[in-house]
Amino acid sequence: MTRLRLLLLAIALVAAAVVGGPAPVGPPPALAATCAAYSTQAAAQRAADTRDADGDGIYCESLPCPCLKPGGGASTPTPPPATTAPSPVAQGRSITLGPVRARSGCRVRGPLPDARCTPGAHFSRVTSAQVCRRGYSKTARNVTSATKDAVYASYGMGRHFDGSNGEVDHLVSLELGGSNVRANLFPEAGSPSPGSHEKDRLENRLHSEVCSGSISLRHAQRLVAGDWVAAYRARFG
Repeated sequence: MTRLRLLLLAIALVAAAVVGGPAPVGPPPALAATCAAYSTQAAAQRAADTRDADGDGIYCESLPCPCLKPGGGASTPTPPPATTAPSPVAQGRSITLGPVRARSGCRVRGPLPDARCTPGAHFSRVTSAQVCRRGYSKTARNVTSATKDAVYASYGMGRHFDGSNGEVDHLVSLELGGSNVRANLFPEAGSPSPGSHEKDRLENRLHSEVCSGSISLRHAQRLVAGDWVAAYRARFG
């Protein structure tokens, strides 16, 4: 009977060992770190305890540099190639086509500006080759709202044009080398005719004549600054 009990006890101990598995030996393995635990890729690469998702041996590739490659030294990301901004047109200084005798109390003369306040002005170094280059006027335009307000005030105008009924216009247009100073700006109504729309048409014609070599740039500037209405009628009747 005693032998039977000992046999049954032995069988029970063997069964318990099989079900429970071997007892753990030593401390449990440390959990792998995440990339968030490191501030740079190089730190994560040195630790080498995060998951290498693509198996290339480089850990936490999304972290900022300084960076390390497997078995290599620190590296920094290659900066993108520098983009070269287009060179600004050498415009020079503004040259007025007559003396500025007044900066207030100005009065338009029909479609023409007050010559005392707006004699016209052009850039000293702008050439016909430059104004005939596509997109030149956009690079040259630089009239602030404050400057426009000052022009309206000098002509005693409390109400401003909205673009459809008139505008603060360059007497010598940008496409003819005109500058952005107040001596070249005046409030120009759209109607009656000839008004701002007719002046735009004249400026386009003079620009074509300059670019075709029919007239010089300086001559076109003097035509439009002296009496643009006369120049318009000479070309369009």
